Amino acid sequence: MQFTLPEYLESLLKRYQLHYDVETNKFILETKIDIYALSVIEHYRNIINKNIKIDHYQEREIILVNGFEKYIDVNDMNEYFQFLNKVAQELVSPSFDVMSHIINSIIISATGFSQEAILASQSFRYSKTFFLGIKGWCDIRLLLIDIKNYAVFCNAKGREIAEIYSFNKETGGGKKESLRL
Repeated sequence: MQFTLPEYLESLLKRYQLHYDVETNKFILETKIDIYALSVIEHYRNIINKNIKIDHYQEREIILVNGFEKYIDVNDMNEYFQFLNKVAQELVSPSFDVMSHIINSIIISATGFSQEAILASQSFRYSKTFFLGIKGWCDIRLLLIDIKNYAVFCNAKGREIAEIYSFNKETGGGKKESLRL
């Protein structure tokens, strides 16, 4: 089954609404984000009862989804890398209470990506620690999703979640079957 860009975005939106606070068509740094999703998970240890906490920290995960009908080339990707660096500075606030910030940046193209854009995205890296890790850290996972060719490309950190967005999955008999998002 061939997805259209709006169908794919709608399926992601429905999936994210189950576990994230979701906004659509949000502007960040004067750039329109089709889907913005935020998850904040709090962890704490306590003794005797729940009111006496020893320590606590948060994990924050931010998802930025941009969909494009056009063919994405290396120049588009280089502009997007600059945007991601600025976004990390804008959305991440180091704190003793927040252990990790993960930014999942997902670019979806209805017509595909150039080979140079794919190679550039695979070599993209962003990982930063704050105050020797005491105030947490930030990593960016980058995924390129080509809905025309049913392909997912990612950077090194993006491999952690690439399987979730892949179009095929292995079934018990060794066959591949198409995932329906």
